This record gives sequence, C-alpha cells and structure tokens, in this order.
Amino acid sequence: MSDKIVIIGAGAAGISAGLTLQKLGIPFVILEASERVGGRAYTDKTSLPTHWDQGCSWLHCADVNPLVSWADQLGSVYDTTDRSEKALLWSENKWADAAEQAFVQRGIDRKFADIYIAAKKGHDIPISEIPSSEGIETAIADAMVTLMCSENTKNVSASGYGDYDDTNVNWLLTSGYGDLITKMAVGLPIQTGIQVSSIANSRNGVRVLTNSNDFDARAAIITVSTNVLRSGQIKFPSGAVQQMLSLVSEVPCGTYEKVAITLDRYPFDPTDNEAIWLSPDREENPIYFQILRGRQPMLIAHIAGQEARDLVGEGPQEMVKFATHNLNKVFGSNIQKLVSGTAVTSWQINPFIQGGYSYAKPGAGKNRHDMIALDTGLITFAGEAFSLPWFGTAHGAYQSGKDVASKLAQRLNSTKSS
Repeated sequence: MSDKIVIIGAGAAGISAGLTLQKLGIPFVILEASERVGGRAYTDKTSLPTHWDQGCSWLHCADVNPLVSWADQLGSVYDTTDRSEKALLWSENKWADAAEQAFVQRGIDRKFADIYIAAKKGHDIPISEIPSSEGIETAIADAMVTLMCSENTKNVSASGYGDYDDTNVNWLLTSGYGDLITKMAVGLPIQTGIQVSSIANSRNGVRVLTNSNDFDARAAIITVSTNVLRSGQIKFPSGAVQQMLSLVSEVPCGTYEKVAITLDRYPFDPTDNEAIWLSPDREENPIYFQILRGRQPMLIAHIAGQEARDLVGEGPQEMVKFATHNLNKVFGSNIQKLVSGTAVTSWQINPFIQGGYSYAKPGAGKNRHDMIALDTGLITFAGEAFSLPWFGTAHGAYQSGKDVASKLAQRLNSTKSS
C-alpha cells in the first residue's frame, strides 16, 4: 500500500486539501482529469484581448474570506470598492433614475430577507413560492437569486439557501480568480489528464483506477462537482459512500454561463457602477451585464438556469447573439461597431464540470448538513457543495478541502498510533 493520500480534482478544494496535507507532512498526489488546474476557477487569457474569469470572479464575504490572505501573499490584485449594489437599470425604454434604482434595490434586499425568514422557519419549499409583489423590482430580484443559485427559483429550496452566511462584502479579484488558484497550486504534486473511473476500498486503504496508472493509497479525498458524482462516470463501493451519493443526487449543480464582449469604448457612462440590468421587454427575463474596468472595456452577460441550458444547447453563436441582441435593444445596432471580440463559457457541457454551482432541491434543504456529517470512511468528499455557510463559492470549496484533509489526517494518525 502507498503511504500517499489521493486527491481527486485540482480545483479550489483539491488544491486546499493538498496544501493542508503538505503542511502536515503527509504525502499525497492530486489527480486532475482536465489539462489545467482550477476547476470552476478559470482565468481565460487567450480568447479575448484582455483576461477574464470564465468562472468565479468575486471574493465573496471578503471580510472573512480565507483566500484574501492568499491573494495578498501571492500578489493578486483585487478591488475593495464594493459596487455590488450599484447598477444601471434600463426598463420601459428608459434609464431608471436614482429613486427608481433605489426602489429596485429595496426589492432585491426584501427578496433575500424573505428567503432567510422562510429558511429560519424551516420552510423547505421552492423559493418561487415565497410570496412577493409584482413589478420590475421582483423580476430583477428573482433573476438575481437565479444567478446566485445557478438555477431557477422554482427548483431551489428556501431552507437550503438559508444556510449561506453572507457578510455582504464583495471584492472583485481583478487579476483573476483562476490565476490565484493556479498560483496556489505551484509546487504541488499534480498529475493532469488523469481520469478516475473507479474508487474502491482495499485491505489497507483504497484503490483508484484511472485511464493511466492505478493507485493504491491510504485514503482518498474526492473534490469533483456534484454533477460529476451524479453522472456515474466514477464508480464507488457500496455502503456509506452510496448513502452519500443518494444525498448528493438532490444537491445538483445548476447552470451558470457567461458571454464576454470586449468593446472599443462603452456606449454609456459606467461611472461607479458594477453592472447594467436590462429589461427591454416584459415578456423576457431581465439580463445582467457585468461592467469590467480593465485595459479594455468589457461587458459580461451572466445567464443561469433553464435559459442558460437552452442557450448552451443552441451553441456559442446563439449565446453571443442573445447577448448582443439585448444590447441592441438598448443601444441600437451601432453598438456592433464597438465590439472587438466575444467569447462564451461552456460549463454545462464540460465533462469534468457539468454545470455551475450546487443548490439544494426543495425537500432536500438539510442534505448539505447530512452530507457533511456522514462518515464515509477512507473515501472522503470535499468541495463547495460540502460547505454549509459558503456553498457555491471558491472560498467555500477551499475551506471544505482544508477541513476534510485535516480531519482525515487526524483519523489516519489515530489509526496509526493505535
């Protein structure tokens, strides 16, 4: 038996688990199916004239986020100006004034407050069933929650969402979130292009089968997404691990995609705003465009839930068409003359990711609690889905990987000493 621990996945959770074991002096190896590290943290430096994050980009809960210290240590750059509540709004064929913008923001705040109230009461119901008023503020609030959950609110448990402990401090990691995770991984024993097909208990540990070499190890830490776990592409033994997979089946990854558009200049005054909400038609969902201030102007359309799944199915050209069509409605067709480049994400069809971030289905609001508490022996699990207060975030994945690696190390040391 090897004295190493095998970590499956080189995203934030896998990198964190590796760093923790390295600090403890425990040998390990990280196996990554793709040809890069970072998982859902990926800073794209090639598709457009300037870099952009295809996945996570904000240091959420920045005042308590453990990755802030890593960013400081590794020289990453972030913007501490929190513009998360500052957005331009186009609705009813005009730009909203300050009073209208404030009204919409109050609607967003009320929506999230109502979710947490329902969660505190233990209401394991779809978020969409929480009573709310009708109007543009409700439509935008619902679109915002859909982005936060990577899924339409009718499919998301209110009590499950209520576990998230939001400090409402958000800093944009301007040098790239994926770039930060990649820097953190430097020097770790990572093997890329290694696809795991089976993990089984063995006499003295675990046995991991891959498309390359097979590995015998003391234990395994699995950090792949819940959709990869649900897909069956990795075979697991019977017993407690199957109980885990049953719980995970009700905590899938939703869909969250982006369309990035570089411009020669902005067709509006971005001032100190983070984004634009476009609501050109009452029949269509409001669209969120993030404003990026870099060496070249950029707008990023954020799309989630069923609408994102439909667009991914139609292909990259239709995704770009969707985003530019909505911009045309507001700025006119002349905006096309300002576009210097476009790029899209494809998380949903990436075989090693298969979606955005995890959410709990209605009726499964307590599944994360049970997933974290369940003892699965020497085959352990970590990732953003296994973070109770910070699910759906890179720092949640990081903290989960650190916690699981620490507990596993204690377990192995206890077994060894006995």
